[in-house]
Amino acid sequence: MVARAVVVQSRPELARALCEALAAHSIEALVAADAADAARMVDTIEPDVVLLDLTLPPLDGWCVLAALGRTPPGADRRPEIIVRVADHRQAERALRLGADAWAADDAQVVAAAGRLIPSIAA
Repeated sequence: MVARAVVVQSRPELARALCEALAAHSIEALVAADAADAARMVDTIEPDVVLLDLTLPPLDGWCVLAALGRTPPGADRRPEIIVRVADHRQAERALRLGADAWAADDAQVVAAAGRLIPSIAA
């Protein structure tokens, strides 16, 4: 089984770099550039993990997180959600809204996905 990720990132160069890093972990990654695109992709491709930038225009990533986080962990069609945060206050809020993990920089986001994927694919 190939693990799938949706990278929700509005900056194309960063999205590309995250996809390349995920590919190195044998994770197929697709990019969503905004909140609406992310919601459609999660419903359509049923990814194992979502890497979510919380600063998306025009709706921010908090809206995406609130929608995805309502589904209980482990339920059918609920991906693991990893968010990139600026500080611990944002991390605490993200976890309350349903995030499974958080990271302070992009390398940590990829590392968190790499840790979660083996347990998902098993």
